[in-house]
Amino acid sequence: MTRDYSPPGEALRAHMRRLLHNMERPEMSGDDGAWTPAVDIVETTDAIIIIADLAGVERQGLKIMVDDQVVRLFGRREPTLRVAGARYHRMEIETGEFVRSFRITVPIVPNRVEASLSDGLLRIVLPKRTRAASVEVQAV
Repeated sequence: MTRDYSPPGEALRAHMRRLLHNMERPEMSGDDGAWTPAVDIVETTDAIIIIADLAGVERQGLKIMVDDQVVRLFGRREPTLRVAGARYHRMEIETGEFVRSFRITVPIVPNRVEASLSDGLLRIVLPKRTRAASVEVQAV
């Protein structure tokens, strides 16, 4: 058995900080689900990149939807270990279903979105829509 040397209630305080942060930023909040995977969202000159921490989530249990500038992640993480009659000393790894949704504020090209899952990290690349170049048209 291991000991936790963090101050009492630190896990609860961290969870409350996440909840309050999500209330302040509803466009990046968790939806209905048993747990909320952490994400990073980065904008480059040509894409929006979403990285989600999905350790333990199997590829076949993951669904990604891109619709009208909204990206939705659905999935499920199964318990890491199930042993009949076992006595658990600590259970911190959240399991069950999750849903996350993010409104993307720049125009993207939905049919060019790419996603990969490697080493427990989901990487979604959303290419930005480029502006059409101005063209001068001569009347005939």
